[in-house]
Amino acid sequence: MRQRNPRNPLSSSTFLYTILALLAISILTWLFITNDKQEYYTKTDYLLGTYVTVRVSGDKTSPVLLANAAFKEIERIDEKYGNNKGIVEELNASKGKWIEIDQETAFLLKSAIEVSKNTGGAFDFTLYPIIKLWGFDDINNEKRVPKKTEIGKALLKVSYENVEISPDGNKVRLLNGAQIDLSGIAKGYAVDMAIMKIKSIDEKATGFIDAGGDIGIIGPKYGNRPWVIGIRHPRSESADKVIDYVYMYDGSIATSGDYERFFEVDGIRYHHIFDPATGYPANNGVISSTVIHKSAMLADAYATAAFVLGDSPGVTFFPRYGALAFLVREDLSTFKNKGFEVYLSK
Repeated sequence: MRQRNPRNPLSSSTFLYTILALLAISILTWLFITNDKQEYYTKTDYLLGTYVTVRVSGDKTSPVLLANAAFKEIERIDEKYGNNKGIVEELNASKGKWIEIDQETAFLLKSAIEVSKNTGGAFDFTLYPIIKLWGFDDINNEKRVPKKTEIGKALLKVSYENVEISPDGNKVRLLNGAQIDLSGIAKGYAVDMAIMKIKSIDEKATGFIDAGGDIGIIGPKYGNRPWVIGIRHPRSESADKVIDYVYMYDGSIATSGDYERFFEVDGIRYHHIFDPATGYPANNGVISSTVIHKSAMLADAYATAAFVLGDSPGVTFFPRYGALAFLVREDLSTFKNKGFEVYLSK
């Protein structure tokens, strides 16, 4: 009778190791496929008078391509609406003449006027004469405290009501010597447009864009997690120290603070956020204002208005315009619109 060969233990072990190896390869392949979009590409450049960072991951498109497309759009906005550039330069030199504008410019100007009306003039994009007087129109200009007579003269030119748009929206003119500065709304608008450009290329792209504190969410982190954004401590010398955190899956957030651009004379801090009513840096007991809004453009503008208004009844009306404010007072206590607390929990 033929005897069967005894089972080879070495052969059995080899078979088992082969199965385990194939299983490991399968798991690694699955992890690679499912985590592919978790790889984020980050690019930073200086535009809009600040550092702009795009962090993005594509679903089907190279994140490098997406970031480059975003920066190309931001550059376009900067050239068109930046200080002493494009239509802004043309309007400020127009001396009251009608200037033809396109639909995009009409939209931006009408949006600025609407925020000005909603905030009782706390946001006013005709402050350029005041900004220039104090030396904040250019980072290289000498900063100074102007005389009251100088401020009074410049204030005669300041009012969003001095911006007149024709009924058909094709022309605009500046009255009473008005000059505009769109930096308080164009930066956020650039973030909105850059996100729109990314989404037009890759609808499921995720990430965020940060333009000097104006942050727009492209999509949730890894597709399903919130981005954790720190609200900077306004009196810390370290930019990394925060006073609170917000958790965002979408929308935009913008912060204005007296620590961003300022100079001191005789121990007094003079910052770049001016009260249109006085021509002096806003001084209503608030040192930092953060606003969450669906639009980065409007978060940007309402954050400026919130800083000017301070802890006043005016800020309590923000939610009706889709804006939620978080204010830090001089004593580091805080004020929050009802509903803001939703963003403070994980």
